[in-house]
Amino acid sequence: MLLRIASALVLIPLTLLLVLFARPLYFLLGLALVGTLSLREYLALTAKMGMRPQAGFGYAGFLLLLAALYYRPLPPLLVLAVLVLAAFLAAMGRQAPMRERVTGMMATLFGILYLALCLFPAERIRFDFGERVGEAWLVVLLVTLWVGDTAALAAGRSFGRTLFAPLLSPKKTNEGAIAGLAAGVLGAAAVQRFVFPDLPLRHVALASLLVGMAGQLGDLAESMLKRAAEAKDSSALIPGHGGVLDRVDSLLFGIPALYIYLVHLYGA
Repeated sequence: MLLRIASALVLIPLTLLLVLFARPLYFLLGLALVGTLSLREYLALTAKMGMRPQAGFGYAGFLLLLAALYYRPLPPLLVLAVLVLAAFLAAMGRQAPMRERVTGMMATLFGILYLALCLFPAERIRFDFGERVGEAWLVVLLVTLWVGDTAALAAGRSFGRTLFAPLLSPKKTNEGAIAGLAAGVLGAAAVQRFVFPDLPLRHVALASLLVGMAGQLGDLAESMLKRAAEAKDSSALIPGHGGVLDRVDSLLFGIPALYIYLVHLYGA
């Protein structure tokens, strides 16, 4: 527990510094670092499942797609098509049994899309809605997930009885999930009240509820990967927390959920 707290005391300020002060390119580089470390752990999980992922192609493809999404003149759809074609070509050129070539190609390509497409909307949230508004919404996102995760863990350990998704994550409970959602919304409302009062409370409440639900699904999605790989954590990189992928799993679903909300419902 002490290691978990110590790691959080380092990671939380670093994350907030990135969100509040990094300019667009440096923010993108931060996403690239987090995504690359997460991809490394994802590829290790697929290797434990018996696949042979194409690590070099995976890192290059991830960074290329992230750059294509950032530099708007580059058409992302064209880059996606090129990635698919390149993945086939790379698999054709490998020296491995055909089944290993194909499963490795599929695992690698999915990892690129999973991390690039789910992380990058954070860049758009931060800089497409105005300087102050963008940072406010990202802080709301982080608080919702951090508070919700902590409350779900505490409630699940204290009075959790009914398993939420035993095949995917045997320790999660309905009681913990409900407590996490409620605490996340309350945490977001507190941030709106005391830090960002210009944000409409009704949008903060609705968006944080959506983010909280998406974050729990993201956690389950990564748990599914770990269960398939028979691994407790994605790595041991962060003391007390596991790997980077273990820390960003809820963000990977929460970020796109918030971006969709802001684009289609915020201000409507």
